[in-house]
Amino acid sequence: MAKAKIYELDIVRAFAILAVLLIHATSDGTVDLRTGSRAHVLFIAVNKLSNFAVPVFFLLSGLVLFYRYFDDWSGRQALAFYRKRLQYILVPYLIWSLFYYLFNGWLQHPDRLKFNLPEFLEELKWADTGYHLYFMIIILQFYAIFPLMVTLARSFRWFARGLVWVGIVVQAGTYIYNHWIGEIPHLSTLCIQYFAAYCIGGAIGIRYGAFKEWLNRNIWWVACLGTALGFMLAGLFELSAFGLDLGQTVYFLLFNSYAAIIGMVLIYAGSFLRERLPRLTVLLNSLGAASFGVYFIHPSLLSAWRNFIVPPVGSAEYYYSFLASTLLIIIVPWLIVLVLKKVKFSWILFGK
Repeated sequence: MAKAKIYELDIVRAFAILAVLLIHATSDGTVDLRTGSRAHVLFIAVNKLSNFAVPVFFLLSGLVLFYRYFDDWSGRQALAFYRKRLQYILVPYLIWSLFYYLFNGWLQHPDRLKFNLPEFLEELKWADTGYHLYFMIIILQFYAIFPLMVTLARSFRWFARGLVWVGIVVQAGTYIYNHWIGEIPHLSTLCIQYFAAYCIGGAIGIRYGAFKEWLNRNIWWVACLGTALGFMLAGLFELSAFGLDLGQTVYFLLFNSYAAIIGMVLIYAGSFLRERLPRLTVLLNSLGAASFGVYFIHPSLLSAWRNFIVPPVGSAEYYYSFLASTLLIIIVPWLIVLVLKKVKFSWILFGK
């Protein structure tokens, strides 16, 4: 029996995709602008406070999968599960990988369109055709291991109850090995890099009702903790610009703690907005539902803008260009997805 949809999660997706867009929109300013200037401080703050985005998407993935399948999972469902994920994730990944391979090559050499099949296939393995596509490789890995994880969670009560700790131990062990023992190849495109967020989401999904009750009782200190962690993370980067580096371990702890706590806060915010601000909720639901397509489309618009519009750094035109490009990558992909979603086979581009 299908479980009721968790409607507030589309609002969480809307906030997460907005954070992705802000990370990419502010990236140049964090490098271009003079260190210590007010504008540089602001760009760093916005960029780093938005860093919850990718882990929150993985948290949502774990939440939805365990919420949907935990109560009635059986091994017989595995084949249908893989078929749907291959259809709605792998196909769009292949299409957009090809698009960005051709598009980025055209941006570098507008006079010709290059296609080298061996080169494309090599880049396809680790999502090297587009800087944002690593997300797809990781989500495919999470889908690949989900049947095993949900089977373990249903078979062993200790595994289900300790799912958060499983995630933390795997990710912490990965960090320890990579940082102090030996470099793990392609770590940025391996799911173990975000295993804690995924498992935290899974644990929430298994007991979503109980989690919501706990969150409602504790939202004030959870929100305060998330805010504090976010500003500590941003402050870490502000200090590093002046040569004070507290090390990768501090960053690792702050980044992952901040993302997990903010993910919880956003779930509460989603419920709150649905109850109190229905008109805003409609808008955010629309963006959240379109977030996958917005994710695929926006880098092409941003790259084209930056390629053809290059104002002097720090000038008024520079900031106007930033604002215009930010609005561009929010509004245009959103509208494109809304229009194309009405087409029968739009899942080929935007999944489902």
